[in-house]
Amino acid sequence: SAKTKAGTKSGSFFYFFDKAFEKTNLFFTFSAEKKAKKALENAEERLAEAEESASENNQEAVETAMKDYQENISLAETEARGIKDEAKTKTLLSTIASSTSKHQEILTEVLNKVSEEAKEAIEKAIEASKKGREEAMKEEKEVSENKQEVENLAETIKKVRQEREQKKEIETLKQKVEKKSNANT
Repeated sequence: SAKTKAGTKSGSFFYFFDKAFEKTNLFFTFSAEKKAKKALENAEERLAEAEESASENNQEAVETAMKDYQENISLAETEARGIKDEAKTKTLLSTIASSTSKHQEILTEVLNKVSEEAKEAIEKAIEASKKGREEAMKEEKEVSENKQEVENLAETIKKVRQEREQKKEIETLKQKVEKKSNANT
Protein backbone atom coordinates (compact mmCIF):
# COMPACT_ATOMS: atom_id res chain seq x y z
CA SER A 1 0.00 0.00 0.00
CA ALA A 2 0.98 3.62 -0.36
CA LYS A 3 3.34 4.86 2.34
CA THR A 4 1.91 8.37 2.14
CA LYS A 5 -1.22 9.09 4.10
CA ALA A 6 -4.30 9.87 2.04
CA GLY A 7 -5.40 13.47 2.21
CA THR A 8 -8.88 14.82 1.81
CA LYS A 9 -10.60 12.74 -0.85
CA SER A 10 -12.57 13.93 -3.83
CA GLY A 11 -16.19 14.50 -2.97
CA SER A 12 -15.35 15.99 0.41
CA PHE A 13 -16.24 19.63 1.02
CA PHE A 14 -12.60 20.33 1.92
CA TYR A 15 -11.09 18.71 -1.19
CA PHE A 16 -11.23 22.00 -3.11
CA PHE A 17 -9.29 23.74 -0.32
CA ASP A 18 -6.75 20.92 -0.13
CA LYS A 19 -6.07 21.19 -3.87
CA ALA A 20 -6.02 25.00 -3.77
CA PHE A 21 -3.47 24.91 -0.95
CA GLU A 22 -1.27 22.47 -2.91
CA LYS A 23 -1.41 24.63 -6.05
CA THR A 24 -0.62 27.78 -4.07
CA ASN A 25 2.25 26.01 -2.35
CA LEU A 26 3.64 24.90 -5.74
CA PHE A 27 3.14 28.40 -7.19
CA PHE A 28 5.25 29.95 -4.43
CA THR A 29 7.97 27.33 -4.73
CA PHE A 30 10.57 28.82 -7.03
CA SER A 31 13.22 26.12 -7.03
CA ALA A 32 12.64 23.55 -9.79
CA GLU A 33 14.09 20.85 -7.53
CA LYS A 34 11.75 21.65 -4.63
CA LYS A 35 8.79 22.01 -6.96
CA ALA A 36 9.51 18.57 -8.48
CA LYS A 37 9.78 17.02 -5.01
CA LYS A 38 6.50 18.60 -3.91
CA ALA A 39 4.75 17.42 -7.08
CA LEU A 40 6.03 13.89 -6.42
CA GLU A 41 4.76 14.09 -2.83
CA ASN A 42 1.38 15.30 -4.11
CA ALA A 43 1.30 12.40 -6.59
CA GLU A 44 1.94 9.96 -3.76
CA GLU A 45 -0.88 11.52 -1.74
CA ARG A 46 -3.23 11.14 -4.72
CA LEU A 47 -2.14 7.52 -5.01
CA ALA A 48 -2.96 6.92 -1.35
CA GLU A 49 -6.33 8.60 -1.88
CA ALA A 50 -7.04 6.37 -4.87
CA GLU A 51 -6.11 3.29 -2.89
CA GLU A 52 -8.32 4.28 0.04
CA SER A 53 -11.19 5.30 -2.26
CA ALA A 54 -10.97 1.96 -4.08
CA SER A 55 -11.30 0.15 -0.75
CA GLU A 56 -14.41 2.22 -0.08
CA ASN A 57 -15.80 1.55 -3.61
CA ASN A 58 -15.82 5.28 -4.34
CA GLN A 59 -15.11 5.08 -8.08
CA GLU A 60 -15.50 8.81 -8.73
CA ALA A 61 -12.90 9.63 -6.07
CA VAL A 62 -10.56 7.02 -7.57
CA GLU A 63 -10.88 8.57 -11.03
CA THR A 64 -10.30 12.09 -9.70
CA ALA A 65 -7.27 10.97 -7.68
CA MET A 66 -5.82 9.20 -10.74
CA LYS A 67 -6.24 12.28 -12.93
CA ASP A 68 -4.50 14.43 -10.30
CA TYR A 69 -1.82 11.76 -9.87
CA GLN A 70 -0.99 11.91 -13.59
CA GLU A 71 -0.78 15.71 -13.52
CA ASN A 72 1.60 15.67 -10.56
CA ILE A 73 3.88 13.03 -12.08
CA SER A 74 4.08 15.09 -15.28
CA LEU A 75 4.87 18.22 -13.30
CA ALA A 76 7.58 16.43 -11.31
CA GLU A 77 9.25 15.26 -14.55
CA THR A 78 9.00 18.67 -16.17
CA GLU A 79 10.48 20.44 -13.17
CA ALA A 80 13.27 17.86 -12.81
CA ARG A 81 14.36 18.61 -16.37
CA GLY A 82 14.59 22.31 -15.45
CA ILE A 83 17.23 21.82 -12.76
CA LYS A 84 20.58 23.29 -13.77
CA ASP A 85 22.75 21.08 -11.54
CA GLU A 86 23.31 17.77 -13.35
CA ALA A 87 23.94 15.78 -10.16
CA LYS A 88 20.70 17.02 -8.60
CA THR A 89 18.82 16.35 -11.82
CA LYS A 90 20.17 12.81 -11.98
CA THR A 91 19.33 12.15 -8.31
CA LEU A 92 15.81 13.51 -8.67
CA LEU A 93 15.14 11.62 -11.89
CA SER A 94 16.35 8.46 -10.18
CA THR A 95 13.94 9.15 -7.30
CA ILE A 96 11.07 9.68 -9.75
CA ALA A 97 11.91 6.45 -11.57
CA SER A 98 12.06 4.50 -8.31
CA SER A 99 8.84 6.05 -7.00
CA THR A 100 6.87 5.45 -10.17
CA SER A 101 8.04 1.85 -10.18
CA LYS A 102 6.57 1.41 -6.69
CA HIS A 103 3.47 3.32 -7.77
CA GLN A 104 2.86 0.83 -10.56
CA GLU A 105 2.67 -1.99 -8.03
CA ILE A 106 0.15 -0.07 -5.92
CA LEU A 107 -1.86 0.92 -8.99
CA THR A 108 -2.05 -2.72 -10.06
CA GLU A 109 -3.44 -3.60 -6.63
CA VAL A 110 -5.96 -0.75 -6.89
CA LEU A 111 -6.93 -1.91 -10.38
CA ASN A 112 -8.01 -5.24 -8.95
CA LYS A 113 -10.25 -3.52 -6.37
CA VAL A 114 -12.24 -1.16 -8.59
CA SER A 115 -15.26 -1.61 -10.80
CA GLU A 116 -15.00 -1.80 -14.58
CA GLU A 117 -15.96 1.89 -14.90
CA ALA A 118 -12.97 3.03 -12.85
CA LYS A 119 -10.45 0.62 -14.40
CA GLU A 120 -9.84 2.91 -17.35
CA ALA A 121 -8.66 5.72 -15.04
CA ILE A 122 -6.35 3.32 -13.21
CA GLU A 123 -4.98 1.91 -16.46
CA LYS A 124 -4.25 5.45 -17.67
CA ALA A 125 -2.47 6.17 -14.41
CA ILE A 126 -0.44 2.98 -14.75
CA GLU A 127 0.55 4.04 -18.27
CA ALA A 128 1.42 7.52 -17.01
CA SER A 129 3.48 5.97 -14.25
CA LYS A 130 5.28 3.68 -16.72
CA LYS A 131 5.88 6.60 -19.06
CA GLY A 132 7.12 8.68 -16.13
CA ARG A 133 9.53 5.97 -15.10
CA GLU A 134 10.79 5.50 -18.65
CA GLU A 135 11.17 9.24 -19.20
CA ALA A 136 12.99 9.67 -15.89
CA MET A 137 15.35 6.81 -16.69
CA LYS A 138 15.94 8.14 -20.20
CA GLU A 139 16.62 11.64 -18.87
CA GLU A 140 18.91 10.24 -16.19
CA LYS A 141 20.89 8.41 -18.90
CA GLU A 142 21.06 11.57 -21.02
CA VAL A 143 22.33 13.56 -18.04
CA SER A 144 25.09 10.97 -17.55
CA GLU A 145 25.96 11.04 -21.25
CA ASN A 146 26.00 14.85 -21.27
CA LYS A 147 28.24 14.86 -18.22
CA GLN A 148 30.65 12.50 -20.00
CA GLU A 149 30.59 14.68 -23.12
CA VAL A 150 31.36 17.76 -21.02
CA GLU A 151 34.24 15.93 -19.33
CA ASN A 152 35.59 14.84 -22.73
CA LEU A 153 35.27 18.37 -24.07
CA ALA A 154 37.05 19.78 -21.01
CA GLU A 155 39.88 17.29 -21.55
CA THR A 156 40.12 18.29 -25.21
CA ILE A 157 40.21 21.98 -24.29
CA LYS A 158 42.93 21.27 -21.75
CA LYS A 159 45.01 19.49 -24.42
CA VAL A 160 44.50 22.31 -26.92
CA ARG A 161 45.62 24.86 -24.31
CA GLN A 162 48.70 22.78 -23.53
CA GLU A 163 49.52 22.58 -27.24
CA ARG A 164 49.14 26.37 -27.57
CA GLU A 165 51.44 26.91 -24.60
CA GLN A 166 54.00 24.56 -26.12
CA LYS A 167 53.80 26.40 -29.46
CA LYS A 168 54.31 29.73 -27.67
CA GLU A 169 57.33 28.32 -25.86
CA ILE A 170 58.73 27.00 -29.14
CA GLU A 171 58.20 30.41 -30.81
CA THR A 172 59.85 32.15 -27.88
CA LEU A 173 62.82 29.78 -28.07
CA LYS A 174 63.06 30.29 -31.86
CA GLN A 175 63.12 34.04 -31.39
CA LYS A 176 65.86 33.76 -28.75
CA VAL A 177 67.91 31.52 -31.04
CA GLU A 178 67.45 33.97 -33.95
CA LYS A 179 68.51 36.88 -31.75
CA LYS A 180 71.64 35.06 -30.62
CA SER A 181 72.31 33.97 -34.18
CA ASN A 182 71.94 37.56 -35.42
CA ALA A 183 74.09 38.88 -32.56
CA ASN A 184 76.87 36.43 -33.42
CA THR A 185 76.94 37.46 -37.07
